Amino acid sequence: MAFISETFHQHRLAENGVNIRTAYIVDGNLRYRTTDGITQEDVKQGIRCRKEYFRQGKLLHTEKIFDSRIEYTYVSGTDGEAEHTCENCGFTGKIKEFVNGCPYCGAASNLDYAEKELGSKYHYDLVLQNPIYRLVTGVVDYGFSLLICFLWILNTSRTFNGYDVGKIFLYGMILAMILYYFFYLWDAYAVLEPIRRYKEQQNRRQREFWSRTGIDKKRFYNNLNYEAGRRYYSRPDVIDYDVIDYTDLQEHEENGRLWVRVELQVRLVYLRNGKISSEYQKDTMTLCRNDRIMKLNSGIQVIKCPQCNANIDVTKGKCEYCGTKIDSVQEWEVEGAICLNHQIRN
Repeated sequence: MAFISETFHQHRLAENGVNIRTAYIVDGNLRYRTTDGITQEDVKQGIRCRKEYFRQGKLLHTEKIFDSRIEYTYVSGTDGEAEHTCENCGFTGKIKEFVNGCPYCGAASNLDYAEKELGSKYHYDLVLQNPIYRLVTGVVDYGFSLLICFLWILNTSRTFNGYDVGKIFLYGMILAMILYYFFYLWDAYAVLEPIRRYKEQQNRRQREFWSRTGIDKKRFYNNLNYEAGRRYYSRPDVIDYDVIDYTDLQEHEENGRLWVRVELQVRLVYLRNGKISSEYQKDTMTLCRNDRIMKLNSGIQVIKCPQCNANIDVTKGKCEYCGTKIDSVQEWEVEGAICLNHQIRN
């Protein structure tokens, strides 16, 4: 059986005594789910709005920035006999089989990527959290403060010597500390409109991409999110991640297979020395379409072996005829994806 990223995530959190309480907006109401399983409210096309990270019952960290275009659905067991298909691996069975995650791949949620524009607050918050923005703001603030102090001393002093130069730097530093918060907020508003226009162009290019390629967007994003989990949870200090934005999509064909290169911005949450912290980073993932995929039905999980083309049971983890290891039944997969030493299996 392939590495199950979401099951491994739960295991890592439990090992470190971490519980994540996530709030979702569903039809204007808040729904909550916790990774310890105590709170498991139904979520259908919900938008994440807040994550709280607890360790040994103590709140250590909170995150509030999420991409509102990403909608999450957690399968409910209310209509247990209804048919449901996992958007990650394609396994089809009854809803009651999915209450604790997909029986095959372990995916606990299905996500969709809605076609809508992000509000100004989203862009504003992203600008403020960028460390480069804070550095640039500090430089602009200090430079402006030095200029003000220079003009003031130049026009009020009868002489201009080394002592006056020292006063410029001293007074400039004091003024910069006073004005920094003003610049911190004002500069963000100044760059907000150009950023918003740039993001609208990105969204337009993405819509053109889906229209041009005809790719099943929902299936692609679920597969991408699954592969992202495999990548980020390969780092021993990462306890959670969120994709904040998909910034570019480019496709090409190679050896008869379709490849898609995705640029994304992610937030990684770390547990280091008993403290929880987060950082934002840009990443690139390239996925290729798996042309060997077959539909998985409840009780019969069959695909073609990539080596000998025999029909095989995916739950065995390898081909019973030629011994080839079976890593994935996803439609889209990362070539040479990382498999952790600590694997969780059904």
